[in-house]
Amino acid sequence: MALSIGFVLPFGELSESFFPDTLLAQLCADARRAGHRADLVRVYFDGHDQEVDRSIGARLRAWLAEREVDVIVAERVVDMAPLRAHLAAASHRRVVLVSRGDSFDPIDGVDLVVGADPGVTRSGETRRSPAVGEIALAFERVLEALADGLDPTRVPGVGRVVEGRLIVDAPLERPVRRPPFDAVVEMDVIAAGEPPPITRKTLFGNVGCPYAADPMTTPHFQGVRLPTTRPIARLGCAFCSLGGDYEKRPEAEVVARTLEQATFWAERAPTVRELVLSDQYSLRYLAALMNAARGLRPMRWLFAARSDAFVRELSTVRAAVDAAAAAGHTLEVYLTGFESFSDAELLRYNKGVTVAEQIAAIASMRALARERPEAFAYAAARGHSLILWSPWTTPEELRESVDVLRAEGLSELFHEMGRNRLRLYRDLPIFYAAERDGALLEEWESGDEGVARAKGYNAEHPWRFLDPRTRVAHGVARALRERLGMATELAQLTAAAELAVSAPPDADAEQARARALAGVDALERALAGGARAAATERAAVVRLTGSCNNGCLSCPNRDRHLDSSERAARARIEEARSQGGPVVLAGREPTLHPAFLELVRAAAGSDRRAVAIVSNGRRFASSAFARAAVEAGLTRASVKMFGADASTADAIARDAGAHAQALAGMRNLRAAGVRSLEVRAPLHAQNLATLETLPEVARRAGATHLRVEAALDAVGLANLEAAARAVEALSSACARVGLSLESSPLAAGTSLFDRVAV
Repeated sequence: MALSIGFVLPFGELSESFFPDTLLAQLCADARRAGHRADLVRVYFDGHDQEVDRSIGARLRAWLAEREVDVIVAERVVDMAPLRAHLAAASHRRVVLVSRGDSFDPIDGVDLVVGADPGVTRSGETRRSPAVGEIALAFERVLEALADGLDPTRVPGVGRVVEGRLIVDAPLERPVRRPPFDAVVEMDVIAAGEPPPITRKTLFGNVGCPYAADPMTTPHFQGVRLPTTRPIARLGCAFCSLGGDYEKRPEAEVVARTLEQATFWAERAPTVRELVLSDQYSLRYLAALMNAARGLRPMRWLFAARSDAFVRELSTVRAAVDAAAAAGHTLEVYLTGFESFSDAELLRYNKGVTVAEQIAAIASMRALARERPEAFAYAAARGHSLILWSPWTTPEELRESVDVLRAEGLSELFHEMGRNRLRLYRDLPIFYAAERDGALLEEWESGDEGVARAKGYNAEHPWRFLDPRTRVAHGVARALRERLGMATELAQLTAAAELAVSAPPDADAEQARARALAGVDALERALAGGARAAATERAAVVRLTGSCNNGCLSCPNRDRHLDSSERAARARIEEARSQGGPVVLAGREPTLHPAFLELVRAAAGSDRRAVAIVSNGRRFASSAFARAAVEAGLTRASVKMFGADASTADAIARDAGAHAQALAGMRNLRAAGVRSLEVRAPLHAQNLATLETLPEVARRAGATHLRVEAALDAVGLANLEAAARAVEALSSACARVGLSLESSPLAAGTSLFDRVAV
């Protein structure tokens, strides 16, 4: 009997992400060859709007009903409700979950799980990672059994869910042969808006991961008891299902099979530009693969690497980059499991590396990208992993991680850092550490729901923070992100961590959240209510992230690393000039760039374009330097003043004499002939009391405009209402001295550089 099979690939949000469709596309092609009716649909949930997600679920039910689907096949289940609704209409319908070794807990409504028990390694120490060929063989036999009315649970490696438990009678069998690669290319799409284009495909290499350290021998896992009734992914990182079992097929075989898949997608999927290597140690054959791919159209090849392996095998990486360049391809290390920048957290996760080693790896990645920008990248895809929150995370550890992220400019590597938290599943050692410590819950606490659903992973087990202060930090950080967006996320996280560090042990998370949002409301109203500048003009911003002669702890310009070599800076200037308007040089401290005057000339160009700078003003204390900058083409300046007096400003800048140099710099810029001089006033807990005296100081220095801006970490969440009152007083003072006032939105923090006072 021919079956109607619906392959469902869910995404937690409207993003292509790195969830592969290759396995389901391959199984769909196999099902069609076996004579079944089979279709594949990509389903993009919103992840934020419940009404939208209900609509997406209804459309998925309609898709299944229209095809009268007998068997629903999924690699992950984001929302079981539409699947259950389809099952309820006919008793013979089934849901089959296909697992490549990814962690999951038994899901009510899932009838069969293919690949649930691949068996254990030869040593018996850990669960084996299932190969794609093994899964395909088991799936083929499941379809045969369902079509013939036989019991599919008799197929080796196929489990059934009984009262919340997964029962498997026999492990997966290895296939005798590997058929040529084939997959469906066409697929349906369900999305609320314009779906993202399909630009990447996953290529299957070796399964598993060679990292095999045993977390059970570490202090954090003392007293943890692992179950004996089911295979546990014991070795490697304590939260990962892949460690301790690396397939390591012969290099020639892996290269040939990978190239076969790459050729398939390059020829049949013209929108695909990126190929993701699903292999935790592809470094060992990467150069050979690039040499073999010389006849393929240019592609971006994304590979994973541990941070210590990248440094240890840098010569191997360089050889692969050379081969990629010769073949017209680009390599990117898109996934390194950094997870944390707190050594205490790294020990809990059994990562086997230190924060210092991770920073060294990032430095190596950056250096190689500067050397070979045409053939190597490390931060374009931003697929690197981070776990900012776990049941054991303390506010101090959170602050430590965020401090490193900011000091090293690591936001270039990650997406939505504050949402990244540990997911707990029953096949992982860390689950049982949480059980030992009483962190597991039957259901999520009010205001929490985990991250699996929104990010598109299998449903996770609920857990709680063991330190109540961390729940305060998490709740406040989440509320700030939802309110202010992502642009200032690291400042938000810093502010939330600082609040939690000083919170009492019995702090109420909901009260802390409400107070923080009330302060945000007050400050936003004050910023929106000030007088407006007479005229501002939008400009294209060129950011430089080199050195700075101030030491401000809350500087946001260090949060994201950018290549600021003269070559890279000139390229960004050309891009900015192509927009046709003024150009602003901003970032850490642009005047310290070795080629600053040349960059000003490049920004001005032959058409003498207006060029502005956002600066602390200190280098302009040299009148000769100020004149040289204006002669090079500088026409406008926005100078940061951290306080109305030297003691306040120098304390914030953390450098004696900074205030005096900034004032001298403004006077010299005026004397040199800049057409517009703005004072930029960042709010800080230390300058609120004297802020209203700043307009008079600015006017005497020659400023014609004043811009007030605020970063939450600099002000402090406990001081937001005081900051609002200070802004109101500042507005009145500006009116008294005849200084026009502009304010940056709180959501922009202190990084709004594209408004230039005329």
